[in-house]
Amino acid sequence: MSPTIFREDGFRFFFFSREESRLHVHVTCADGEAKFWLEPTLELAQNHGLSDRQLRPPKTWSGNTKMTSVLLGVNISEVEVTNVSAHGFWLLLDAEELFVPYAAFPWFKEASIAKLTHVERPHDGHLYWPDIDVDLSIESIRNPEVFPLVSK
Repeated sequence: MSPTIFREDGFRFFFFSREESRLHVHVTCADGEAKFWLEPTLELAQNHGLSDRQLRPPKTWSGNTKMTSVLLGVNISEVEVTNVSAHGFWLLLDAEELFVPYAAFPWFKEASIAKLTHVERPHDGHLYWPDIDVDLSIESIRNPEVFPLVSK
């Protein structure tokens, strides 16, 4: 579930109902999506396809806005797909949130929601999607630029 906080200039600002504890907001538009930390200061956490101009904090975010959150419930899954978008999908892995962009991992783009959400963690460093036979190192999701799809 991802409730919308507000919309502005073609951007949707939202959060996921189950995710990591550090206060943040997700932003999406037709060009891509990003995640911003809201504490201790406003800071870009991840960017997937947005330009520098698009990443400027919106007018609506003022220093006078105070946000709070409640404690998270107990996590019963080692890995969970929390949201799927046109640009990729978000994984909650223990207390870490990771984005899996289709640009870096194209074999997921045509997979059904059921196949994307059927993910296993056979051991600490790997994730496995049995329905599409994809096995990935968690480090390759954190740093896809270090693990290119094309070898030289």
